[in-house]
Amino acid sequence: MAEFWALVSNENLKIRRRKFIWIALAVVLVISFGFSALIGILTRESDDWDYEYPTTLAESLQTEIEYTREVLKTETDERIKEEFQKEIYSCQILLDAGVTSRQDWRCTTDIATRYAIAVLDDDAVFAERLKGLICGNDYLGYYRYLMEENQAQYAGNPAFIEAANAGYQFCLENQIAPDGRDWRYDVAMEMGQALLQLRRIEAYAQYNPEALETAKNSYVLLEYRLKNNIRINPGDSFQLIDTLTNLDGGSGETSRLWDTLNTTLSLTSIVQILSIILAAGMVASEFGKGTIKFLLIAPATRWKILLSKYCSLLINMVLLFFALLLGNVLFGILFCGGSDFFLPILTATGGEIKRSSPILLLFGNYLLELVGMIVIVTLAFMISSLFRNSGAAVGISLLIYYGGSTVNSILAFLGADWGRYLIFANINLSNILRGVSVFPHQSIWVAIVVLALHMAVFLWTAFDAFDRKEI
Repeated sequence: MAEFWALVSNENLKIRRRKFIWIALAVVLVISFGFSALIGILTRESDDWDYEYPTTLAESLQTEIEYTREVLKTETDERIKEEFQKEIYSCQILLDAGVTSRQDWRCTTDIATRYAIAVLDDDAVFAERLKGLICGNDYLGYYRYLMEENQAQYAGNPAFIEAANAGYQFCLENQIAPDGRDWRYDVAMEMGQALLQLRRIEAYAQYNPEALETAKNSYVLLEYRLKNNIRINPGDSFQLIDTLTNLDGGSGETSRLWDTLNTTLSLTSIVQILSIILAAGMVASEFGKGTIKFLLIAPATRWKILLSKYCSLLINMVLLFFALLLGNVLFGILFCGGSDFFLPILTATGGEIKRSSPILLLFGNYLLELVGMIVIVTLAFMISSLFRNSGAAVGISLLIYYGGSTVNSILAFLGADWGRYLIFANINLSNILRGVSVFPHQSIWVAIVVLALHMAVFLWTAFDAFDRKEI
């Protein structure tokens, strides 16, 4: 055993003396830093992407009123004229109320439009009430008005009334303005809608029990967040594509930190490519340069020499992998803040809330990526043992790596179900767990067995080829 570990140490020393491994480490850290910085900065700046108007709100409202009045002089269609009149009354009431910000609840809600409709309908009492709410900046009165509307709409059904008013009642009790600046407003509105949907489905539960379960879970999850003052749920954070196309997602509904950490998980492919290049040249370069002679004159057997190379390869690959993981976490916290790092992931099952750790989930996803990476690197190591030219071994390994998933997708498209037993159909264990594999109904246990069988074939071929190869 001491002899074997001496061989492993010797292989590690040889790898550390190569510039490639240090360049690979630098590439991993630089990409991790750059990617975290890019996502972190973009999601942070997206919070301030609101258009900066060159004029004040009062000037804009006045300009809109004057422009609409001019257009109204030449308009003949009565329906269009009514819409223009509605616009004038809406702008005028906001102007009269002295609203100075476009983020004010009187601008973000439809109360000004409701007032304009009341004026056009000659409903003086209703118009006067809405005018009092607008000019008095009485958003609590606005909630009471909306609750009265729901009470009239669902008259005779107390359960529906309570559900429809649940969100408004929460905001009323906690004095939360309906302008969306307080995250609880959006969640409260979602909770009210979820509860109303639940009450509607309950009447037909015998016909659609699955929809009832979904609605119940949605409601209790939102209610739990409000009661426990949990702003975001890391489980709702975006993945790579969603993060880049929904850059404002990290500001309110999701966590900017977990958006970034979930996105940087895709960077494991960089470590995978670097490890393939390292593995593909591990044995082939020894034969190409003739340095294998110095190893084979040692008393150790050939299988020990090859196994020491394989173990050294895995050690360095894992070091690169965890350097990426550590870099992603540290740089993610650096650019996005660490306040959300220990937040729990909330899930609802059977109407019961379950809390789990996003850290463990992230670590588990990385480990699943690592399993697939080990299999691919073992394939590259096998190819290295079959060739004497390291360039050819690297080229073929990368060709298989990039072409394998394409071939796998083609087989799935053609309906060749036997393709599910090939290596590239089972390499992404995290996707299989989420049920989004290329082949439908892919089992995680079948995938593990398939990968284990491929690993056995790769290692047996590598050792057999190395044992038979002439110096």
